[in-house]
Amino acid sequence: MFDLDLIKPIILEQAEATQRRLPINHVMRNDVEVKIRKLASGYQGEKTLNYFLGLLPQKNYHIFHGLRLPAEKSFFQMDAHLLSTKLIIILESKNYSGTLFIEKLQLTQEFNESKVIYENPIAQVNRHKLLLHYFFQKYQIPAIPIETLVVFTKSSSEIKIAPGYAEGEKKICKASNLLKKIEELEKYYTQDRVDQKTIGKIKRLVLNKNTPIRTDFLQTMGIDKKDILTGVRCQNCSFIPMHYKRNNWKCPVCQQLSKDTLLEAINDYFLLINTSITNSELREYLHLPSRRASTYQLTLLHLPSTGVQRGRIYHQPHPFP
Repeated sequence: MFDLDLIKPIILEQAEATQRRLPINHVMRNDVEVKIRKLASGYQGEKTLNYFLGLLPQKNYHIFHGLRLPAEKSFFQMDAHLLSTKLIIILESKNYSGTLFIEKLQLTQEFNESKVIYENPIAQVNRHKLLLHYFFQKYQIPAIPIETLVVFTKSSSEIKIAPGYAEGEKKICKASNLLKKIEELEKYYTQDRVDQKTIGKIKRLVLNKNTPIRTDFLQTMGIDKKDILTGVRCQNCSFIPMHYKRNNWKCPVCQQLSKDTLLEAINDYFLLINTSITNSELREYLHLPSRRASTYQLTLLHLPSTGVQRGRIYHQPHPFP
């Protein structure tokens, strides 16, 4: 059923790594924490959507989470893409709180005495529908009906659709009502439009062309890489850096001893600094006393590498554990 599983967004992992490694009094720390709350809310909404999609009969759909496909010189990303022989359903999920007023040209959110105006998410998901249509035309995929739905995943939010806005009534639902909306579409689209061979072709095409986005989070937030604390973080008190001695890591603050705290540190490096690392860079980043010590740590990580001897470069595996 799930041909592309829901995973934690890289940008959220980058934000959390930044929070771990920014000094407490850093001027951008609050901005990073606000960013994390926003990204975590969106991810929580996608997990809610994923739960309800998991209730669909497995034989009915191929489901792709976060599919990001090329569109000429840019890309478009769908929160969820449901593929069957009868139709395709594109889902856009929103995890907004408060009271939501949805009109043809905009969505207005009122929450905690504040008011924010967004693009109508129906316009967004309809744009994805058009771009997917162009994408299929380019690769000569037979015509297949494409429907769109906007799913609000926070159960406590209040949704108010403007009177007479028929498209809003048709395409907007809460997550708890998603299966009913999908059932209504299935009652309308009863005939197969493509065969299983074509389904296989579409599946291979979209997975091959899927291009996950990765940005330089620190640059986006205006944070200098020099501000990032280097070294292994103590899992007990969060102090950075722990001290290395005789293949162990010891926290100078709480005296915690550990042998297995390296993975988080190297993962943070791959998320924030670079997706590859040399022996000397690892030695500097982890505050190791010698090349021999950094070589030993690299043997523990089992990273893929290119080059030989002192020219060897170690790379972030995909996916990284």
